[in-house]
Amino acid sequence: MANQELDPVAPPGLHLVSAFLAMEPADSLISLARACGGGSVTEKVQRFIWSYCISEASGKGYVPYVKNFLKKLIVEVESNHGDVLDELYEQYAYIMTSLKDDHLAEKNKRVCKYITFLFPDGTFDLPSCPKSTKLMVPLQCSLNMLEGDTGYASVLILFCFLSIISV
Repeated sequence: MANQELDPVAPPGLHLVSAFLAMEPADSLISLARACGGGSVTEKVQRFIWSYCISEASGKGYVPYVKNFLKKLIVEVESNHGDVLDELYEQYAYIMTSLKDDHLAEKNKRVCKYITFLFPDGTFDLPSCPKSTKLMVPLQCSLNMLEGDTGYASVLILFCFLSIISV
């Protein structure tokens, strides 16, 4: 995979973008990034993350989440003696110098996560399945549900999904 171009609509790029939009833990994103780069977070993977995750979230995403992910991404690349893209350093520096977490937490008591359902090929013949291989469901949740939850969010997502395909 390291020599091929990553595609945001096909695995493993799709899995990385979907996990970012779902606000999966940063360690999970790093593992997916490694998988995209054939075992390490290459410059191509970093450029993909910048293009399809970080720059897309600019101004829309939950900034402390992006800050945490950027920090772990930078540490991952540096610890393997790789070169970090300037854009990633610049975005991390911007977040660190211009925004305060306590102000953001006050302003954004709720965030929007995007849960992606991926359908295997061949399921389109079923009348209850969507006509796309990907279904993205926005889920607005409280900030205290980002790091683990009681399972309520999972049940809510499953209910939404079942409601959509049963129509």
